[in-house]
Amino acid sequence: MPNSATEDCGLRERKRTATRAAITAQARALTAAHGVNGFTVEQLCDQVGISRRTFFNYFPAKEDAILGSPADDLPEDLVRRFIDGGTGTAREGISPALVADFVDLAVGMTERMAMSRVEMAQLKEAVSAEPRLISKAMHGSQETEEAFARIVAARESLPADDPRVRATVAVFGALVQRAGLRFFDPANTDSYRSILVTEVNAAIEVFSAAPLLPPAPTHPRSASTAPSDTAKDT
Repeated sequence: MPNSATEDCGLRERKRTATRAAITAQARALTAAHGVNGFTVEQLCDQVGISRRTFFNYFPAKEDAILGSPADDLPEDLVRRFIDGGTGTAREGISPALVADFVDLAVGMTERMAMSRVEMAQLKEAVSAEPRLISKAMHGSQETEEAFARIVAARESLPADDPRVRATVAVFGALVQRAGLRFFDPANTDSYRSILVTEVNAAIEVFSAAPLLPPAPTHPRSASTAPSDTAKDT
């Protein structure tokens, strides 16, 4: 029998997520059109149809709304499909479909973006002109990396700090960034999937051609690399 309290809680959370995403989408659109300082929180609230008080229930400042939360860029259904793709696979180590499913996740997220290529280019230009936003964006990228690490770890049944999880997130994050720069170039005519697949396949070719490296020695640092007593005394 359905639990009405649980359903109500889930509905409220979905509404909160939708409202937060709407605020971010409108903040980014206004930033692309007018610059960071070209609109006020009140104008943003009018565009979204919320009160100033509601805005501050979601974000502490306009800059935070522009950058958004990492969770807002991770659609729940796409994430669940990605995680489920790793279950039920008899294996040791990483699931064979991880890379292909990661591509599907990235493509799905890009296809759901509300901004055009031109608007994205304008937003990047506006953000690059604001040092305070660059600092916040760097912090947000770390949060995004942690979010993806948790997702990959859940899919692969590994700890989030497992080196294979971290390598997956780091390498794929770099490939997605490269693909995004190419895709959002106003002169580009290729699909995001084709660009990302080209980047991923190039990385696969490079890494698959190399044998595994021997593990690094675990013994303490050798005496030759330790600071000498003479150096300490001088």
